[in-house]
Amino acid sequence: MTVDTLRDRPILLLGSAGQIGSELATRLEALGVVIRATRADADFEQTAALRALVRRVEPGLVVNAAAYTAVDDAEHDRERCERINAEAPGVLAEEAARAGAPMVHFSTNYVFDGSAEVPYDEHAPTGPLSVYGWSKLRGEEAVAAAAPAHLIFRTAAVYGGTGRNFVRRILELAREREELRVVDDQLVAPTRASTIADVSVAAIGMWLGRTVEERGHGIYHLTSAGGTSWFGFAERILQLDPQRELHRVKRLRATTSAELGAPAARPRNGLLDTAKLARTFGITMPAWGDELERSLTDLRHS
Repeated sequence: MTVDTLRDRPILLLGSAGQIGSELATRLEALGVVIRATRADADFEQTAALRALVRRVEPGLVVNAAAYTAVDDAEHDRERCERINAEAPGVLAEEAARAGAPMVHFSTNYVFDGSAEVPYDEHAPTGPLSVYGWSKLRGEEAVAAAAPAHLIFRTAAVYGGTGRNFVRRILELAREREELRVVDDQLVAPTRASTIADVSVAAIGMWLGRTVEERGHGIYHLTSAGGTSWFGFAERILQLDPQRELHRVKRLRATTSAELGAPAARPRNGLLDTAKLARTFGITMPAWGDELERSLTDLRHS
């Protein structure tokens, strides 16, 4: 499958209404005709319907941006999380392989246990701490096993203009409460959904433009450069909020994961090494703080 082949066969995008999917939808049009499938079009709990969708579309490329992302809820909703994050991607990969189409899939830093002292590269041992993390790891494994040609992008702390995300929640709470408590013992690299879409589409285009022998396949880490704690992220959001005059919040308090007591455990170190992305595709990721400032500037002008 090459970029030229996509002139005759469409790109099937799953999860097109989500944070990453909504940003991918228009950008993928640079590569070919995009068929956008939302939850209403593709029920990830109905594998027979998923198979039928792929066979009906006969895509030249399958891009899966759909996922169960309610990390805490997954602790008591294991079966549904597994169906959506592990079983469904495997079915999509099987059908992509049957159609002779490459597959692109999005995963997470939560496949790691966070005990390392340095950012995780793609060869680091996995060891999820949560039901969500395990389901995403199994999804990666299912895609890699079924789809000979595949790209898996691991992301982290994704935020954008749609869906539930940390930036939107902090901005909402800053207008509702006088005090916010945020954990300060988990490191992340906040990454803008639009940047994930820009970078992944650029990488996909280069990947498809190579011969099969040159192409390779596998996992790539795709997050902004640098890192901070969730507390540091919240602090910067409040500082950069273009509507600070609406804040009710007076105190931002640092707390620990243990004190917060969330149902699902998170990696202490959630940072990912993006050197492979740079080596393979020549893409250098922007700093997380610069991206956040651009995002909130866009919010000011929207």
